[in-house]
Amino acid sequence: MLEGLFGKVMAGLLSVSALMFSSYSGNEPVFRPLQCRAGQSYLLVKSKLDKAFDNDFADVFRCGKAINVWFKVELRQAGNIAFSRTYRHTVTYDPLNAVWELYTSEDSRREIYDSYAKLLAEVSELECSIPRDRTWRSVEIRSEAWLPSLDLANPDRTVDLMMLWKFKRPTARQTFSLPPTS
Repeated sequence: MLEGLFGKVMAGLLSVSALMFSSYSGNEPVFRPLQCRAGQSYLLVKSKLDKAFDNDFADVFRCGKAINVWFKVELRQAGNIAFSRTYRHTVTYDPLNAVWELYTSEDSRREIYDSYAKLLAEVSELECSIPRDRTWRSVEIRSEAWLPSLDLANPDRTVDLMMLWKFKRPTARQTFSLPPTS
């Protein structure tokens, strides 16, 4: 039991060390065009980040800490904010089982992945439901993503993960004409 705990701690420390001392090439993430499907009482909004986790993130996602990817979705109707919500995707690596857990706050779902490629496909996806007002005819939807700062093993050592995105928050904005509700 202690051997397993020691192995887990060492794996985390080695990953954090690699993160602190490695060079990085950075990424230039972009959102795919927003999609919006209108139901009678909701709008389903979808998009995906491309090129967000190509370089350097294998080490980041294995560093032994929970890594959050933040998404914000905002809907404007007639220039006023009618809806705004922030969502979180949290990736946690389990070195003993060599799997990643992904929690997505928009649907309170937890999934386990043994494939890094599958994890990346899912952590990049944004899908949320927005309550629909029957009077809306045209709406502007905006999405934004960002990464947090990460406190490392050394208490006074913090790394801003946005450096891996060259300190640029990817955004998307699109206007949708909505069909009338019955």
